[in-house]
Amino acid sequence: MDCVKLVFFMLYTFLCQLAFSSSSPHLCPIDQALSLLQFKNMFNINPNASDYCYDISTGVEIQSYPRTLFWNKSTDCCSWDGVHCDKMIGLVIELDLRCSQLQGKFHSNGSLFQLFNLKRLDLSFNNFTGSLISPKFGEFSSLMHLDLLDSGFTGIIPSEICHLSKLRSAYLD
Repeated sequence: MDCVKLVFFMLYTFLCQLAFSSSSPHLCPIDQALSLLQFKNMFNINPNASDYCYDISTGVEIQSYPRTLFWNKSTDCCSWDGVHCDKMIGLVIELDLRCSQLQGKFHSNGSLFQLFNLKRLDLSFNNFTGSLISPKFGEFSSLMHLDLLDSGFTGIIPSEICHLSKLRSAYLD
């Protein structure tokens, strides 16, 4: 009888290891993919955008290109250019759209604010001219890095930004 228990225990351990060490990535939740697609559709690609942007964090010029151009429903959003997901649960935790040639009005109630787990958000070097920095940025409770540099935001910095207790760097000019 003890031998049977040992075999079952070993089989159980093997199956647990197999389940938790699976190399297949988790898929992006559909609500997050739809939020990203709605965000993408709020903007146009600016064909006259500069070819290069200066990355202040590395001190290097990077090539400008439309990162959102090939985002679509048929692929997992975790594989989209500029989107990074938590490897364990698949939630979007980073959005790097710097120098993405985005142009248009940034809406304070936009779908971007449905990505509650963001730790890093970089919208620098785009053209959101005349848009205000939304107070909703203060709702990203996990946000550690926020970069809105040289993207045409105007107005005062909302006090809600102070709610970002994990924020380590912010470029808002």
